[in-house]
This record gives sequence, structure tokens and C-alpha cells, in this order.
Amino acid sequence: MNKTVLITGCRSGFGKLAALECARRGNTVYAGLRDLSTADPLIAEAGDLPVIPVQLDVTSAADREQVVARILAERGRIDALVNNAGVALGGYVEQVDEDEVRRVFEVNVIAVWALTKAVLPAMRQQRAGSVVMVGSVSGRLALPGLGIYAASKHALEGMSEALRHEVAPFGVLVTLVEPGPYKTDILGRNRTLSRNAGAEGSPYAAYTAKAEQLFDTIAESGAGDPQDVANKIADLAQASSAGLRHPMGGSARVRILMKDHGPFALLEWAIGKATRPA
Repeated sequence: MNKTVLITGCRSGFGKLAALECARRGNTVYAGLRDLSTADPLIAEAGDLPVIPVQLDVTSAADREQVVARILAERGRIDALVNNAGVALGGYVEQVDEDEVRRVFEVNVIAVWALTKAVLPAMRQQRAGSVVMVGSVSGRLALPGLGIYAASKHALEGMSEALRHEVAPFGVLVTLVEPGPYKTDILGRNRTLSRNAGAEGSPYAAYTAKAEQLFDTIAESGAGDPQDVANKIADLAQASSAGLRHPMGGSARVRILMKDHGPFALLEWAIGKATRPA
């Protein structure tokens, strides 16, 4: 069956790859872009695949409303929503400014809630639908220097778990993909540090430098192939049943196992050893 799929954050990374993968599987994909003028690379890669770029800044109520209305007018249904758009922020909690915290939560939590809320009436009426949340291993385990990002992903975990219970009676499936490090722009072009992270004389300066070195190492050799995550997203977008949480990548699974089954003191020691300067 040809399904209608809406995916956010399709300029690059998981979103772009998932849009192409879902389309390869015979689905019609509305690919959300914060700036529609950046659509050319996606259009070129899609070729004849049924990928339709749409203007969708997830923090814009007008964009959300217009996209949902357009899809329902053109297709009559929305079978799957993939909440992929998100922002990261590096910086120790004490350093981060309020506007930076609000921005992370606006994109990673509030916009996800708002867009999901916008598509649910159609899914309930259909008595079928899939909502795929692209979370992070940071939603299960918080590392120093990523506290605000981890807080937003922890919030997404809680919201998704409750939502799964709430909409299951209406035939709507909610799932969470929890990637560890993958070779996407979040480790490159979209790697963002708090404006105070490099402040002269900061007590966290050496720790921030250590964290940046660690991210550079991961980006160069330790990150996985993002196509694996795109394939999982496409699987879940088409699924009628699946578990709630889907950790992705060996390091993510190891960290979650340590968090869930090992003594916290051991985890604390390991994180300290990896993130504290010598």
C-alpha cells in the first residue's frame, strides 16, 4: 500500500536519507525543510521518486498548519509522521543562557508536540497511523557537556511513552528511535556550542576542549552509517506493531545496558575517565 509520510528536518542526515528510503519503498513523502530554498540537493537525489519538498519550520505554527492542510487536501490522509527535526547544543549546564535552553526545547520538544497534535485527528479518524520520534541515546543517558540537549531528549522520551498509551486505542503506533553517534551534520555543520563555552577563564574550558576532541574522534572514525537509522525509520513508518524504543548503534546499546543493568558508580567512573582532562 502506498502510504503518505511526513518527515521533518529533511535537508540532511537522517531526515533526508529517511525521505529517500521511504520513497524507494513506494510511499509518497512530504519532506519538510526549514528553508525551502535548500531543497535542490534533495530534489536531485530523489530524481523520479515521490518526494515532495515542503516549507516546514517546525517552530512555525503557520507552517505546521499549512503543511498538514495541504497533505490532507492532496492525499486525504497522513499515514506516518516522522519527527526528525532537532537541534543539539554543547555546553556545561552552568554556562548555558536561558534563550539557548528555550531554543533547544522549542525545537526538540514543543514543536514535536505541536506537529504531532496537528496530525493526530486525521490518524484517529483513519483508525491507523504511525508517529516515529527520532530521539537519541542522550534521552536515556546524559553526558557532561550535553546536559540541555539530553534534558530535551529525556522529555521527548517521557512524552512519547505517555502518547503511545494514549493513542493506541485509536490504532496509532508511537515509536522512538534512539541513535548513538552517526556520521551526520550534528557532528559537523550543525555542531553547536553554547555562546559561553569558550569564555576566557571559564572553569569548564579544559572540559569543553576535551569534549570537542572526543566529538572530533567520533566524527572521524567512531560514528556509524546513518543509512542504518534511515532504514529503521522507514521500517517503523510502515509498521502496524513494534516496540516503543529502538536504540541504534553499538555504543548506544552498550551505554543503555550499563545504565539499566550496571552499578551507577561504574558508569560514573567510565564517563569521568572519558570526559575529564588528564
